[in-house]
Amino acid sequence: MHTQRLLLVLVGFLFCTGCFSGPGSEGVGVTDPEVGKTVQSQVENFVTVAQKSPRAAKGNLDLMLESLDGAADRGEGFAKVRDEAKKLQSMYQAKAKDAKLKAQMQTLKTTADALVPGSN
Repeated sequence: MHTQRLLLVLVGFLFCTGCFSGPGSEGVGVTDPEVGKTVQSQVENFVTVAQKSPRAAKGNLDLMLESLDGAADRGEGFAKVRDEAKKLQSMYQAKAKDAKLKAQMQTLKTTADALVPGSN
């Protein structure tokens, strides 16, 4: 009798803990177009701030790259944005001339704009 009650409690516990779980919420409501707009906005803000305050640009780029690394697995377009940002980072590390940095920033911005159709 004691074993039957224990078994009944165990079955009830398993039923309650396993049956009512719904679908996972990871990634729900975050589509590629939404992430594309976010990435485009991040890049646009970075370029604007970098043009106004070049000294802060390298630190801001490092932070933005963390976010771009996370988005890169969403597809080729996102990976291209990350790769262009990494090129810019290496140019900063090599102390490239301002004209080259500005040209790479424009390339980065154009690549990010391509994630959002109709944004150009």
